[in-house]
Amino acid sequence: MRQQLLAPKDRKPIARTTYGGPQYVAVKGNVQRIELHRGCPWAKVHDFCYEPFEHEDFPIPALTKNQVQILDMNFLARKDALDIIKELGSKRVNGRVVHYEFICGIHFSLLTQEIANAMKKSRFVRPRLAWDGSFADQKKIKDSIKVFIKAGYKRNDIMLFMIVNWRIPYTECLRKLDVMKVWNVKVCDCCYDGGYKHAVPEYWTLEEMKDIRLKCRKHNQLVLFGIDPQPSINQYRSMKGVDILDKKVMVEG
Repeated sequence: MRQQLLAPKDRKPIARTTYGGPQYVAVKGNVQRIELHRGCPWAKVHDFCYEPFEHEDFPIPALTKNQVQILDMNFLARKDALDIIKELGSKRVNGRVVHYEFICGIHFSLLTQEIANAMKKSRFVRPRLAWDGSFADQKKIKDSIKVFIKAGYKRNDIMLFMIVNWRIPYTECLRKLDVMKVWNVKVCDCCYDGGYKHAVPEYWTLEEMKDIRLKCRKHNQLVLFGIDPQPSINQYRSMKGVDILDKKVMVEG
């Protein structure tokens, strides 16, 4: 069975994305989700990227919640990204400050100390970095983690996006997990193409996909708690009678 790619090279509108539509603004419970930028500098070379080639900036919409998630794939591709981060920090909803979160990972080449400092001052939480490339980028990723730490973030608040079931081999992703343990940062395992729920083996086997999901969940538990809260679940052997892609196991620890 071949997987249907969600990001075809002709870049027609893609299902379940905002590409081709108006600026995305929605409220989910107590969280407001917004879109401020569309487009990716690497869309032409990364077949996992859902973004269009063209870049489009959007204004800050009216904020109605004190928790705001920014869904942009590459917000820092905006030339005025620093100014927007500072402006967001000045916003108030019902007289109270607003906390922000970038849902997608920041590319290390676009991150500066000034931007990280502004994010912290403007109350951005749980910063994410994108480790889309090979293990060879480890020093650049480590330096970016130091930038966030210098800005005031704790190590276990930082997350690294890692694409699984893609061209980066399973064993190389395991090596990434090894150094993430040393750095004491969390992992966001993003399954190409369409997430674990929809993905089928394309570059990896189904067994590798299941195993990395289990190991990533266990990794985050160890980083968060400093101890294994589920010692009965052994990430180094298969879980008899348990579907690792089950929703209960999919929940991040």
